[in-house]
Amino acid sequence: MKLLFVATTPFAVNAFLRTHLLALAENHEVVLCVNTMTYPLVEDVARTVRVQHVDIVRRISLMQDLRAFCQLLRCFREMRPTTVHSMTPKAGLLAMVAGLLAGVPLRFHTFTGQVWATKRGAVRYLLKNFDRLIVLFATQVFADSASQCRFMTDEGVVRPGGVLVLGSGSVSGVDLERFRPNPAARAELRAEFSVSNESPVFLFVGRLVHDKGVEDLVRVFLALAPTHPEWELWMVGPDEEGRQAEYEKQTELAGCRVRWFGPTIHPERFMAAADVFVLPSYREGFGSVVIEAAACGLPTIAYRIDGIIDAVEDSRTGLLIDRYNQAALALAMQRLVSDGNLRRQLGEAALVRVCSQFSNRAVTEAWIHFYNSVLSDRLTG
Repeated sequence: MKLLFVATTPFAVNAFLRTHLLALAENHEVVLCVNTMTYPLVEDVARTVRVQHVDIVRRISLMQDLRAFCQLLRCFREMRPTTVHSMTPKAGLLAMVAGLLAGVPLRFHTFTGQVWATKRGAVRYLLKNFDRLIVLFATQVFADSASQCRFMTDEGVVRPGGVLVLGSGSVSGVDLERFRPNPAARAELRAEFSVSNESPVFLFVGRLVHDKGVEDLVRVFLALAPTHPEWELWMVGPDEEGRQAEYEKQTELAGCRVRWFGPTIHPERFMAAADVFVLPSYREGFGSVVIEAAACGLPTIAYRIDGIIDAVEDSRTGLLIDRYNQAALALAMQRLVSDGNLRRQLGEAALVRVCSQFSNRAVTEAWIHFYNSVLSDRLTG
């Protein structure tokens, strides 16, 4: 069978699809359509699957989107795949329409969160209806968490029972050999930055954008720093909105111990060296970075939102607080520093839960089971 996958950037492929593509390629011809100019693709995927460049971009650009659509349509008609599976909103809309027009019999899309969830007015209406179109043109859609399924159903994007979760949730699961408690890596990284083992380190990993709650986290840390000068906040991720310089200036003037590391391909190093993971995101499909941190033995403090409530069990693997509640965020941070036993208990429980439910092997097996089922039906039908 020829299986075709579509994503906007290799970043999403590296983060979410790598293990699935490699496993499926053992028994099928796998083709990946992606914009190869935006980010490097991991070597094993580039070496194993057939990669087709497509000019997809994240931002809305009518002429470029039309060009990408025509490229996909031509590719589908020439390759005649059995399935096309898309991820990310732009890739989903273009691939599902092109797949329908090209006569691809099985068209799948995986939702990893709704961009419009925090929008208002005409923008929300437009983006929400783009998702409805994806559902309309797909033969099956997936979400990476049960709460996201409920949200999409309640919002009328899908009919009840019209969206599936593979396995326990998450798109890719966690590589437990890569993400794990690592005392040696903790000591090495802390020594590199002259941070004592006793200094509490809070860690954020993600895009430095408004919807990730970066402004909330910086404000809370600014308020706490005068009474907790030994605390550290490590910010890891790309500055996609150009706000980092502003945040840096604010924290430097206040004398806060905030370190800005930029994007990384090795988040596990920072997770091994930190004490608490913090993600005050306003919206998430699941929160894969949360279970990666959990695999390193970190408890998480996060806003109680769809997606995150599947990744964090409140008061068992982390602490959940109401969205936008900066006062509660500050109290949660203080609580986990002052109560070392609670911090360790939450981190240990988080590690056990990830190992039992969210290993990348378990999630990939769920994907393989689904594909074997639908392809078998296709052959016998």
